[in-house]
Amino acid sequence: MKLIFKFKGGPIDGKTLIGRPGSQDEADRYYTLADRGRIGQRFRTASPYAIDTLAEEQLQEERPHHFQEHVYQVVERLEDAEKVFVLAEYVAKEPS
Repeated sequence: MKLIFKFKGGPIDGKTLIGRPGSQDEADRYYTLADRGRIGQRFRTASPYAIDTLAEEQLQEERPHHFQEHVYQVVERLEDAEKVFVLAEYVAKEPS
């Protein structure tokens, strides 16, 4: 079964990941974070900037990095015999 995980808004707007459930690829990791694409499920992710910065500079203990958390929420999930499609939309701020 094919897994299609798409982002709307925020730092990874328009990104579409294609994989398979249970494959441990990037699409499956987000699918797992999103409780298998459960409508209303929220999850946090890092921006491409944060990932690139940490990859280049490593984690700084003396002057720690302070990256903004980015929250997405599953707003659509469609499934048939051949594929699962999940759409996650950016949430500006996690409610207090």
